[in-house]
Amino acid sequence: MLFLAIIGLLIFLLAFFSVLSARQNGGGWKFLATVATLSALLTIFAIIKLPYWPYNQTHAAKATKTTATASSSSAAAKSAKIGSSQVVFNEANEKKAAATTKLKEESILKQLKANYRSMGTVSFDDSTKTFTVTPTDKKYVKSLKTVKKYPDQNEKAITTITQNFESLSTSIKKHLAKGYTVRLLDPSTPNTTLLSVKDGAVVTSNFK
Repeated sequence: MLFLAIIGLLIFLLAFFSVLSARQNGGGWKFLATVATLSALLTIFAIIKLPYWPYNQTHAAKATKTTATASSSSAAAKSAKIGSSQVVFNEANEKKAAATTKLKEESILKQLKANYRSMGTVSFDDSTKTFTVTPTDKKYVKSLKTVKKYPDQNEKAITTITQNFESLSTSIKKHLAKGYTVRLLDPSTPNTTLLSVKDGAVVTSNFK
């Protein structure tokens, strides 16, 4: 606008002096007067639009504020969208991890049932993360009762059973996760733990 004001002022001055000269010489001055008038209007318009006036500064500030507000709103919207996408992504990962854990639990339970088929049954409680071995084979039940009844004479058998369950628990920890318990029930007393091992460490031992 400053450039336009300067050009307009120059044209106005030229036209103005040309009008004076034409009138003195008796020539055609009306056209030059029209040019002078138009250039004067153009100059005034350009001067009014200069950014130095308080009105234009206020208008520019409002425009800048509006732009900044729009940018902030756009950034907030994008941030909200990203946040929402992240939540969905996390939920999908959690569901995938839960499904993977479930498959591993079922796989280990199936393997334990096959391994202990000749000695008893195996069940799994997902609420307590516990694999429970229930002795049902007559010979195995009899041997466990004997070991418990005469623990001092069967130290070696107790050590072997304990080590086997410790090894099993460690394997579950390695291939599944921490926090799982392996429990051997006492055949003499219903639903009573004879031995329990968690993460490779003995939690309960009722052989003696």
